[in-house]
Amino acid sequence: MMKNFLRGCLVSAFLLTLIGFLLLPQPGQTEDAKVHRLLVAVDNNMWATTKHIDGRLIIDNGRRVRELAMESWMEGVTRSYSVYKSPARERGTKMLKLDRKLWMYTPQTDRKILIAGHMLRQSMMGSDLSYEDMMEDEKLSESYTGTIDGEEELDGVKVLVITLKARRKSKTYQILKIWADPVRTVVLKEEAYAKSGKLLKTIEFKEFRLIGKRLFPKRMIFRDMLKNNTKTTYMFDEIEFGIKIPKKYFSLRVLKR
Repeated sequence: MMKNFLRGCLVSAFLLTLIGFLLLPQPGQTEDAKVHRLLVAVDNNMWATTKHIDGRLIIDNGRRVRELAMESWMEGVTRSYSVYKSPARERGTKMLKLDRKLWMYTPQTDRKILIAGHMLRQSMMGSDLSYEDMMEDEKLSESYTGTIDGEEELDGVKVLVITLKARRKSKTYQILKIWADPVRTVVLKEEAYAKSGKLLKTIEFKEFRLIGKRLFPKRMIFRDMLKNNTKTTYMFDEIEFGIKIPKKYFSLRVLKR
């Protein structure tokens, strides 16, 4: 059984490497086509029809560190449901994303709130993520077009540096700069900019591991560049792809006690 497992891991790793080489720049391809193919492959690593995450937000505001345990279920890029399990103060807090609406329930008030307008720009649970970040968590290949700026070495890996521009004017981050490994088809670092060119947020993707046929990071480190000396680490302790999610998880009724 162990031999079969190891053989399967080696086959998956070989296929990922082969796909990566095929995505390297090929003669005759336009730059737009090269970038788009790479972004599609990156999205295929990160996204699935459905996924379940058991994880933690480790929030460091420069003065103290606190940890929130949470469980999330996601369907595509349009629907997600999260419930906080600890600490006691946040236990039972729920968030529900349905298309372009985001709802939040807190047990302290025993009521659900539609987070909209200026509220979306507020910090989510005191972290370096905003509620708007949850709403705009979409596939790169569908939201941006890009150009290759050049090659660099990052964390000992040869990467492509790519500038992405939003397809829609409504996107919060009109410009992204990514450092992408074209062999493993993963992003190692991302910088998010406003239309003015002001750097708003950075994300680092760390410790990629093979889950089925996907390479997925064990942790992501977010930094809000409008704050001083803060960071939020999202730890993915367990993650499953292609699972069956109960319909009730994507209904406003799930927000009740």
